[in-house]
Amino acid sequence: MLKLKNNFIKILACVCLAAFLFSPAISKASGESRVQIILGIKPGVDLSALAHQYNLQNFQKLYTGNQLANVYTADTTSDEQVLLGSDFRINFAENDSAVSVAQLSVSQVVTTNDPFFTTDPSQQDKQWYLPKIRAPEAWNYTHGSASVVVAIVDTGIHSSHLDLNDGRVVAGFDMTTGEIIPANSDSDDNGHGTAVAGVIGAIPNNQKGISGINWVVSMMPVKVLNSEGKGDISVIAEGIMWAADHGADVINLSLGGSGFPNSSDLANAVSYAYSKGSLVIAAAGNDKADQGLNLDQNPVYPVCEDNGQNMVLGVAASDISDRKSDFSNFGINCVDITAPGQEILTTAFFPSDPSDNVLIYASGTSLATPVVAGVAALIKSENPSMTNAQIRDLILNTADNIDALNQDNCLGSSCNGFLGKGRIDALSALQPQPILNNTLVRETATNNIYLVSGGIKHYVSQFVLNQKYPGAQILIEQSGQLDNYTLGDPVAPNTGTLIKSETDPTVYYIDNGVRRPLTYLVFVSRNFSFANVKIMSESDLASIPLADWYWPPDGTLVLIKGNPTVYVMSNQVARPVTYYVFTQRKLSFAKVISVTTDEFSHVPRPQDSFWLSPLDGTLVKSVSDPTVYVIENSTKRALSAAAFAERKYSFSSIVSLPQAEMDVIMPGTPIL
Repeated sequence: MLKLKNNFIKILACVCLAAFLFSPAISKASGESRVQIILGIKPGVDLSALAHQYNLQNFQKLYTGNQLANVYTADTTSDEQVLLGSDFRINFAENDSAVSVAQLSVSQVVTTNDPFFTTDPSQQDKQWYLPKIRAPEAWNYTHGSASVVVAIVDTGIHSSHLDLNDGRVVAGFDMTTGEIIPANSDSDDNGHGTAVAGVIGAIPNNQKGISGINWVVSMMPVKVLNSEGKGDISVIAEGIMWAADHGADVINLSLGGSGFPNSSDLANAVSYAYSKGSLVIAAAGNDKADQGLNLDQNPVYPVCEDNGQNMVLGVAASDISDRKSDFSNFGINCVDITAPGQEILTTAFFPSDPSDNVLIYASGTSLATPVVAGVAALIKSENPSMTNAQIRDLILNTADNIDALNQDNCLGSSCNGFLGKGRIDALSALQPQPILNNTLVRETATNNIYLVSGGIKHYVSQFVLNQKYPGAQILIEQSGQLDNYTLGDPVAPNTGTLIKSETDPTVYYIDNGVRRPLTYLVFVSRNFSFANVKIMSESDLASIPLADWYWPPDGTLVLIKGNPTVYVMSNQVARPVTYYVFTQRKLSFAKVISVTTDEFSHVPRPQDSFWLSPLDGTLVKSVSDPTVYVIENSTKRALSAAAFAERKYSFSSIVSLPQAEMDVIMPGTPIL
């Protein structure tokens, strides 16, 4: 050993750059080439007949713990596999390829009882990545929680390590043997999973080695890779589903790479875990040591297995200067975030030279991934009600953009957009963001969205969100921020929107924040169309304040069945009309709409008892009274002789009306 700075340093004989290795799982039988496959079989198929027809050996159900029970593994010949692919009883028949762990580039192995924590992001011989992502500042909000479970789907965890041995390694499962991994037991026969675990949750403040991103956390070993760091797709898929079924809030996948096929089985497992609420985080890979691959052109899995819904949070690696690590893959479609992944100091275990107090400096997207998983666990501990999608979005929305520092290192060109949203920032993700006026905020406890304005929160339905705020950024509530706001009226759809519930035939018109029910008269008179009526959930519709019925447009002619009186809508109220006014205004009986008494009861009536007046400018008088009036602003104004002469009115223009018709015209002030 070489003694350096009072620390014992072990130098590996060979330093390898990070790579992903793959080989097909092939067995030999009687000289005939056989291949291990994954089968998706339709329900109701006679399995015995199928196995006999295609000479399936080692035919067994992949995973019995959930709805993916119709997925099986088996051995068969290459020729039979081709025939299986065209069998109508089969959904898919794929190679069950072998995958290896994302190998680490290890530069030094260190055993120490000295602390390596630092607050200096330039101190590369210590845990520079913690201050780089501002983890120490984030610890002001949370240290983590034992109730948060991070599943490390990997080679296992050596829980006897002095920085992991306080009970934070909980029970898990060994998919390679089918056995439970007891809590606080050693399950790592490779070392890779132990390195991942140290980044996420090494014991802090014990004066031994390093500090994990989480001071308190539950790490669940799910062993899917053997002592060589290799395993089959089916086993990895099984491990992902087992972790989801056993309460994993976060699933860390520091594995995959080129040659790893796009597998329906793996896609189903990711989809299943996502539906169960697990946040799946996967390494972008290190497939070309000197510059990485563009995953848009050469997708690798599982990082690109997001089922078109960003179910996988893909992680690229960066160095101490926020530059993309040379070895790291990149891409717009598969990479969502970047995290420190070069010269990362973490816990280690070497089966060939077992020890409980080994630390290593290692590089790879395998180490960048647990940085993101660790921050995700912190967020979950501080915001237990947050969903996997909300945690994902919060991480992305609070990242530090590093494009300006990466203008030449994505195959010699700019990395703009190829490193996701940027380098992860723990403090920004944990620190409650100020809620500015007119900000949309998603409440974590209910998943409801509110518009915050003037100290009041207004509920925003999904319908209103799509109609009024398409594509708007939504702030995720942290630490119960919305509890401090008074609940106001919900944000209503746009004025003019026609809407109804899923079960009630009543159609409503949205009028300046309230909903007004529509009668058939109003619907027809306003030329509304049922094609424009939108459907809203009953609860969302009920949240909009209910107002009086909507009225017909001005000029609408209405009469009640069995009653000859015609009403005309004027200034949003219905006024009766005399025969003289009906003819003077050139109204048409053909346009009169007949309604029931009940329907007419929903038509607004004036507060007064006056009828619709003659047109403005009309000169009228009673047949029994010589006083002449002029109609102005729908009122009758008595004219003095002087005013009549001054305005040069003509007696021939005066219309004589019955006194009863004069009485129903609203009086105005005289003109002297």
